[in-house]
Amino acid sequence: MRLLIVDDIEDYLRSLENALKNEYEIVTASSLEEAKKKAKTGIDIALVDIRLSEEDKTNRDGLVFLEWLKMNMPEVPAIVMSAYQEFDLAVDALNLGAKYFLKKPINLKELSGVLKTSREGE
Repeated sequence: MRLLIVDDIEDYLRSLENALKNEYEIVTASSLEEAKKKAKTGIDIALVDIRLSEEDKTNRDGLVFLEWLKMNMPEVPAIVMSAYQEFDLAVDALNLGAKYFLKKPINLKELSGVLKTSREGE
């Protein structure tokens, strides 16, 4: 089972990769273009941060990727995460097809349950 993790913060990518590497084959990306490229290599599930640039407070590249994913690979379940507690971002993510919206910092036990549920739903 290949899991694509998309986040612009390298430490966060490594942390999630280390936490999940025993259950999944992990693929990581830190930008919109890299995420698209890695997704095209074949993935089973995606975990995507909404904002892929901490410097740009209007950045929503994670939602752009989610929209691209649902158009090009609709069978791949996506889970969206964000440190920003903006209600409209969660609504937008779910409307674009995300299965779940998780708040950062990620609770690993909750994430494991969500990933398991998303896998079984396919």
